[in-house]
Amino acid sequence: MLTDTEMILPNFTELRIYPSFTEIRQEYNAPKDFKMYFCRDVFTNISSDSLSIEGIQIESKEFITKANNLENQSIFVHRHSNVEAQECRVIQGDDLLLQDIKTKRYFRAQRNELEFINIPEQEGTEVKFSLKNQGKATLTYQIHGISWSPQYDLNILSDDCQHLFQAFAQIKNGTKQEYRNDRIELFRDDIILQRENEVKRRRDRSRSRSRSSSIVSDEDEEEFDSCNMTSTIDPLEELAGLSLYSINQSFVLLPKSTFSLPFIDATIQINKCVALTLPFTSHTQIRKLKRKYRIESIDKFLPGGPLTIREQGRLVGLTNLPDMAIGDKYILTSGQDSDVSLNRQVKLISKERYSAIYAIHLTFKNIKSTSVKFEYKEIIDNENVQFKIILKGSDNQRAQIEITQNGIQIEKKNNTDDHHAILTANGGEQIYEYEVHLTYMKKNDSYRKKTTAMTTLRSFDQKRKINNILLT
Repeated sequence: MLTDTEMILPNFTELRIYPSFTEIRQEYNAPKDFKMYFCRDVFTNISSDSLSIEGIQIESKEFITKANNLENQSIFVHRHSNVEAQECRVIQGDDLLLQDIKTKRYFRAQRNELEFINIPEQEGTEVKFSLKNQGKATLTYQIHGISWSPQYDLNILSDDCQHLFQAFAQIKNGTKQEYRNDRIELFRDDIILQRENEVKRRRDRSRSRSRSSSIVSDEDEEEFDSCNMTSTIDPLEELAGLSLYSINQSFVLLPKSTFSLPFIDATIQINKCVALTLPFTSHTQIRKLKRKYRIESIDKFLPGGPLTIREQGRLVGLTNLPDMAIGDKYILTSGQDSDVSLNRQVKLISKERYSAIYAIHLTFKNIKSTSVKFEYKEIIDNENVQFKIILKGSDNQRAQIEITQNGIQIEKKNNTDDHHAILTANGGEQIYEYEVHLTYMKKNDSYRKKTTAMTTLRSFDQKRKINNILLT
């Protein structure tokens, strides 16, 4: 942080980064007349009424707008590439009113036409604190433009899901100020800051309402009472229930930059398989199965953020994790696996006006050099159709097919939590057979249901009209 004269540097800098703002806390060996200078681009992002001093009593605080140092300086104006630059004197720095040294005439120029002899200062604001005494003090203020977000990297190292999981905090500095940090606190949850000018506006509205009416409602009184909130944060009360991550690591947050560093050491569990979910159809299909990952948080809350998944160093998936409490599971389906296929053969056994029977023959094949786990679901989702499924094949095949409320799913029942079926390596196959018996709703049944619904609706409309007539 720059001062106007002595370049007083902070002894310790802490950033407390919330979702919608950041609190800067800097410790100084402060003199009684403590002055801080903020360039215009930085000061516009600061909540000015949040600027305060902790540790020493403030006797007064003053804001002074500082113009740049161009006035009465000599500069050169270069308007055309083939014309020599004009030497000028700056009369007014805010609107660049200049005087030509040779002709003594006045004119205004554009900033991109100027050539400087000395580096001009930025316009800004000086904040002067008059303190009761000198000593150790903490300058605090809230600023917009500094934010953070989590980012996760998952590298699956082997087929049995041995993995490396890393969580990073990406800290983005959108301001033009450099911060040398000694400590950072990252908040996942936000708090409401209510400034004095907002409080004043709400109090004025409350007073105007009270003048216009001699009776104050309970709702107005409650709104007036809520204005007693202050702009400072009490760490014992306001921090309750907030997700907080502390990073005690020194680093420099450069202007207009993003800095990433590990912020949490979390353990997750990974299960992967290939999977496919299909709606029932009477047509034969040949499909590739898709890669599927199930991620479970074991010991830490994981705030939502982008996740990059690699297998043995190769990129296989990108997604956004939601907020995950301990024990939460997230499932990601990512692209087709060209080595695992399904050949779904369908044969019509019989068909009548309101029913049909189909024989389904599933062949799953794996040409990988390693075995894979797989799962399959087939959905019959039609409110006008009733279905019955009859399993065929061997006892082992039938045992792996589960009939659900809306179709079937294939899983291997065992004594573990992992119920996936297995396809062996190098051309391993699994075959399943079943019949699907469909019964279609007759048109008169459908018509009867629609007629009943329409009759009920008309009866309701008639009752409503009668009630409206009685009320009038």
